[in-house]
Amino acid sequence: MISEKEKIILKRFGQHLKSLKEKQELSYREFYKRSGVNTGDIIKYENGETSPSFITLLRLAIGLKIHPTELLDFNFGIDFSAGLE
Repeated sequence: MISEKEKIILKRFGQHLKSLKEKQELSYREFYKRSGVNTGDIIKYENGETSPSFITLLRLAIGLKIHPTELLDFNFGIDFSAGLE
């Protein structure tokens, strides 16, 4: 089961992913062509509905033509010292 803190992280990640895509004015179709990640999955990530695997994170970065660390360069919105529970 996913914790409330993890839900917050997924939402924030999704907002960040969507922002990066929109800054490049990428359509879902073009992002799919570049990354190989299914459009339906991209939408789920943007909406914070599911978490991408490590390999998918790499594919998303390739699709955005950025270093993978940029995908994780956002305000997570939680205090990690308190754990994820």
